[in-house]
Amino acid sequence: MRDLETFLAPVDGSDPSGAELRNDPRFHAIERLLEPASRENRLSDLNAGGTGAVALDWGALLEDASALAGEGRDLRLLVIVARAVANEAGFAGLGAGLTLLAETVERNWDELHPALRDSSSAREAAVRRINALYQIENDDNGILGDLQFNTVLEPRGVGAVSGADLAAGTLKRTTILSEAPSGLGEAEKAALMAAHETRVQRVTTACRATAAEQPELLQALVNDVAAAEEALGKLEQTLDARIAENGSSIRFKALGTFLERVAATLAIVEKEEAATTGAPAPKEIEMASTPKKPNGADPALPERKEPASPAASSVPGQINSRRDVERCLDMIIDFYERTEPSSPIPHLARRVRKMVPMNFIELMEEIAPSGMKEFRNVAGAPDEKSK
Repeated sequence: MRDLETFLAPVDGSDPSGAELRNDPRFHAIERLLEPASRENRLSDLNAGGTGAVALDWGALLEDASALAGEGRDLRLLVIVARAVANEAGFAGLGAGLTLLAETVERNWDELHPALRDSSSAREAAVRRINALYQIENDDNGILGDLQFNTVLEPRGVGAVSGADLAAGTLKRTTILSEAPSGLGEAEKAALMAAHETRVQRVTTACRATAAEQPELLQALVNDVAAAEEALGKLEQTLDARIAENGSSIRFKALGTFLERVAATLAIVEKEEAATTGAPAPKEIEMASTPKKPNGADPALPERKEPASPAASSVPGQINSRRDVERCLDMIIDFYERTEPSSPIPHLARRVRKMVPMNFIELMEEIAPSGMKEFRNVAGAPDEKSK
């Protein structure tokens, strides 16, 4: 896999940040090279009987990016680098690209482009950097979209299995229906579920075939996905150390959820193999069924679990962190969906789960939005939405 250390090297010249690259014609040329990898083009290829693959020379793009990176340390360029290496080397490349971003934030936060704005809020000051980093979970023309379409497994006799296929491999009926477009009729729902069941069967067959014929490939995939999850968590934690405030953190939920679902599918295959060979079973992965996300993420992706607080390790039977609260709510939701699917309790529990990471103002807006104006007048709290 390509060595990305060069992108962490000092830039040319006396300025540690170098030039801002956003308006450089060479940067725009690199962006234009990415146009064939858009969701629209990939879907067009799928509809024509292809796999959604694109004819894009990621290696050449990386060479162009490497030459430009020597002149300026710009997060927008480095996100493109992470995307290119993820397309070159799959989940292993994704982990390397996310590590590059985390290391860049760790080492060079003060002199990165885009520059910080003048603001008393650390998060507001870094809003352009945050927006640049959120491109890693862009499913229209970004890393998440590439991962969903790219072929991950292709065993003989089964055909190509994409990242989105793997992410759907353990989804329950209730999850599929809750994340489907609203307004579907019964016939449409039945067709949706039939297609999902066919997809799951194909994914299961492909994973079992790979485990039997290329066990080292499957194990490498398991390890690479785990490493990518770890790298994403490191990026989030590195950002938290610099811009988290008032209980508000940066979480790349769509990408993290995608990785979690892929890992869950692979874990089932590992467990089957362990039962067959007598090898130790993998650690179980908890999955939550959550409503469709409004942020453009693929509807096959549930809510990302927040990393546990390092100061409070989880003890069975005890709740020591917000993460433990979320885990318990996930278990409640899962129980009712399995045993009492008509119960309103899981819907209420999902709303409560959404409130767990909120600060006081966010909770007030969620619970009593009509009273927020009066509260702000009394408390002297500014209305961020009116700015």
